[in-house]
Amino acid sequence: MKQSPKSSISILSCGWLGESLAEDMVEKGFQVKGATTSQDKQSRLSQKGIEAFLIRFEELNANMVEFLKSEILVLNLTIKDIDLYKQFLPLLEESPVKKLILISSTGVYKISEYPIDESSELSESPWVTIENLMKDNLNYQTTILRFSGLFGGNRQPGNFLSGKTVKNADSPVNLIHRDDCIRIIGEIIKQDVWEECFNCTADTHPTKKEFYTKAAEVINVPIPIFEEDEKTEAPIKHITNEKLKRRLNYEFIHPDLMKAL
Repeated sequence: MKQSPKSSISILSCGWLGESLAEDMVEKGFQVKGATTSQDKQSRLSQKGIEAFLIRFEELNANMVEFLKSEILVLNLTIKDIDLYKQFLPLLEESPVKKLILISSTGVYKISEYPIDESSELSESPWVTIENLMKDNLNYQTTILRFSGLFGGNRQPGNFLSGKTVKNADSPVNLIHRDDCIRIIGEIIKQDVWEECFNCTADTHPTKKEFYTKAAEVINVPIPIFEEDEKTEAPIKHITNEKLKRRLNYEFIHPDLMKAL
């Protein structure tokens, strides 16, 4: 279903995930603003029908004010500087943005012997502080998406650990394909689901050893060297996606990590 031509979305920023998301939003009929720090990418985004802005997160100038003139903001940054978010927040509050999608990480959770859902114990990750800073704001509604490790496109898992010495070979892998990230964001907007927090990770959790061995074999690169240590138990993070699937009635494009390779 095409969105109204008046629907507008700003994506900060248009990196490996954000650029593909921006393209998808253009195809859905959104007016899309995309932020980048690269002049070459600015030109490329413009050619794809994206209103491209040359922006740095730490530069809260008139260019940023104009960029934030949208109904929806996708905050898709790897920056963990809490002070920068504190400085950005007043500008966001004064903008027309009414709905925020904050891309966070399943790295916010502590290791646990039990499956980890959205209510599990949190670590001291900067993302926890950033989430708390950005949510529960009367000026806009927020949904937090905690993504596991990302792969897809030119980001091949076989390259992640190729030839490296790897501990905890029996620990479960938590990953999500870029196709699913983009589709999940689209479903949040389409279904108008706000003031929520979701774990976003594939259905299956193979061990590091079985997954990264196959991943390396698929693209013909050196297989990681897995340390075998029987004296210590492998730290466990088994992220569950049940809330996401139930609340959005979501079926993953790539539910099985081994098959996704």
